[in-house]
Amino acid sequence: MGEDVAMGAAAAGADAPMTFMSEVTSTNDIAVDAAREGAPHGWAVSAGIQTAGRGRRGHAWASPEGSLYLSVVLRPNVPMQNLIAVPAVCAMGAMDALHAMGLTGRVGIKWPNDIVARTEAGDGAFSRKLAGILVEAKSSAEGPFAVVGMGVNVQPVHVEQHVSAESMSPQALGPISLAELVGEGAEVPCLQDLAARLRDAVVARVDVWAEAVRAGGAAAGPLAPILAEYFDMVPMLGHQVAVLSPTGHLMNTGVFAGLDMWGRACVMTPAGEQTYPSEAVSLREL
Repeated sequence: MGEDVAMGAAAAGADAPMTFMSEVTSTNDIAVDAAREGAPHGWAVSAGIQTAGRGRRGHAWASPEGSLYLSVVLRPNVPMQNLIAVPAVCAMGAMDALHAMGLTGRVGIKWPNDIVARTEAGDGAFSRKLAGILVEAKSSAEGPFAVVGMGVNVQPVHVEQHVSAESMSPQALGPISLAELVGEGAEVPCLQDLAARLRDAVVARVDVWAEAVRAGGAAAGPLAPILAEYFDMVPMLGHQVAVLSPTGHLMNTGVFAGLDMWGRACVMTPAGEQTYPSEAVSLREL
């Protein structure tokens, strides 16, 4: 379904303005300001360098040259409480774009929305981080909206350049770049082209999900319209995991058994099934 979604439903997003800047403070901040000034669904800004980027939970995030930083305004026209599903939906859109680049089987989603990759094709572990995704839900005079920010390693990243509270945490994965994944001699899209592909695929996914929500498909919870397909994109499901606090403290261990309709991780522990929201924990495969 993924590539069909990306190719068949992206027209509305492709019509929205898209700006590229060589250097910005934070693409998310720019997009939030633009949305509050009336920027339409699918409006996007991208950059090659950020000087004040941030990750989940407000962590500062170094944003060196050689990566793509992209933020997209999303106006799915659904009740505010449903926006909790947007991070997962956007991760699926990013997967669609990467699959269209020939990376099927090489990339996956690390709950809730980071994009991870195998260093080699085949049965290797998804042990490297290709992209991070941050979604911020906001409100304005025009109603609720979300901004999705994405940071994608396009060229090889040196770990010493990527120093931050988040990147040095115990649960952090080592980086991998798009250039390393596609292999020597293969063409890597320029930043503007990559930004357009990602924006269109993300907007396409959001549009399909939002239509399902408006049709009543989210009665059981915001992730109900996408959960089955989302499961197929999360390679950690069914594996033994450590449940870690934001500071890296080990809270529990067990088998990552699934997610509920609100996106909470269900972990089967020795004491029984426990559920954890992504705001409170991270999972690390053991």
